[in-house]
Amino acid sequence: MANNANKQGESDKKAAVTIENAVAQDAAKPSQPTLLWIAIVILLILGAGLYWLIEQQKLAIATMAERVEAAEQQFDGQLSQLNQTVTTASASTTQLLDNLNATDVGLAEKIAEVVKVQDMTNEDVKRVWALAEVEFLLQTASQRVLLAGDSEGAKMALALADDKLKALADPRLYRLRALLADEQLALASVAKIDIDGMAVRLQSLMNQVDNLQILMAPVVSTTAAASDADQGTPADWKAALLSAWDSVRSLVTIRHQEDGAAAVLVPQERYFLYQNLHLKLATARMALLDGREAVYHDSLTAVEKWLEQYFIGDERDAVLDEVKALNTEKITVKMPDISGSLAWLQEKGNQR
Repeated sequence: MANNANKQGESDKKAAVTIENAVAQDAAKPSQPTLLWIAIVILLILGAGLYWLIEQQKLAIATMAERVEAAEQQFDGQLSQLNQTVTTASASTTQLLDNLNATDVGLAEKIAEVVKVQDMTNEDVKRVWALAEVEFLLQTASQRVLLAGDSEGAKMALALADDKLKALADPRLYRLRALLADEQLALASVAKIDIDGMAVRLQSLMNQVDNLQILMAPVVSTTAAASDADQGTPADWKAALLSAWDSVRSLVTIRHQEDGAAAVLVPQERYFLYQNLHLKLATARMALLDGREAVYHDSLTAVEKWLEQYFIGDERDAVLDEVKALNTEKITVKMPDISGSLAWLQEKGNQR
């Protein structure tokens, strides 16, 4: 029994040890919820890492797109600059080609002239030079007529041109000499106007203006009023007032010209009248030299009226007669057309 009891105790001890080991093993093993949370945490970490990776990829793609866009813009700018450079170079090349073509044309003309000169005889050379001189003289005559209205200068130029043609004795230029004769006759029929002489006469009139006598008002006498005022002192203030009124009224004088043509000027206004007369005569002189006939006659007409209204005396009469004589003169004439000879020479003068 004792042995049985010992065996039973040992078996109990073994059972107890076995139970303790099982409990210890159970305690060492983790529970199921803990493993689940650990798995969830690991998945969250993996998801965060994956999200961070995706965002980094997006940022890298955006940076790459910006770089590509900047590169495209730079390429477009370089391409536009290249196109502009090509266009400028093309225009320069075109201009250079045009200049070369013009140079070629000029050289061809020079070569043709040299060939022509080589084929010319001594008489042909003289004829070419003479016709060039004639053309210059005809152009001078036309300019004298159109720009200066100088018929005498134009006639002289036409006469010199006719002498050149006469020395050539070329029957092919007969028509040109006939045109020159007609134009010389037309210039000879132009009325002669002594512009220089008329300008001198106007200048002489301007020098005489300051010597003219202006129609003056009679001098007002105040001696009578002064004598009346000095006779005595009025007895009262009413008499003094009446005396002062009579004195003031005696200083006012209403003047009338006998013919009633214009009011008489006082001495203080004579300066302006002289200056206006000077100005009108100077205007007439400038209009004479410029060929403005309307201004010339208007100015002299105004001078006539002022001389008749505001001046008197023998000198005024002499100046007035001279102004009227100048006012009847014409300062412009219709010039004939003398361009026919020049046109004929430029068209047919080089025919051999």
